[in-house]
Amino acid sequence: MTNIPWEWVPMERVHELYTLRWQIEIVFKMWKSLFKIDHYRNVKQERLECQLYGKLIAIFLFSSTLFKMRQLLLQKKKRELSEYKAIGMIQDYLYLLYQAIQKNTQEITKILIHLLQKNGRKSHRYEKKTVFDIWVLSMNIVDLENKRKLHNL
Repeated sequence: MTNIPWEWVPMERVHELYTLRWQIEIVFKMWKSLFKIDHYRNVKQERLECQLYGKLIAIFLFSSTLFKMRQLLLQKKKRELSEYKAIGMIQDYLYLLYQAIQKNTQEITKILIHLLQKNGRKSHRYEKKTVFDIWVLSMNIVDLENKRKLHNL
């Protein structure tokens, strides 16, 4: 944030971009807390890499599932989801979800929506932009900058 030229981002947008940057910091903190990506024993490099890749794959699967569930809950139930609470619940109910996957994917969606809408509600401040709002804004700024660069060529 400190090295963005003033011409690129209007002053009134800096706070929103900083909020988005802070969300990224929270994601890494969550990875450390819930997935223990910073906890390793003194093992061979190959084993360390295997454990790290396994955790990164788990993070990818959890994040992908959670992203879709956040969209569904926001669209259908008008509820925003706390990623931290949701990942913790998914970890707690992983065996139940595994059993549902064996039956069919519709069953797992029902279970996830039920669990997450009931227990994963995000504390929401009125008129505060969601991460999705800020992300769309940042993408618009990047698009504008790319158009300016093309125009100056």
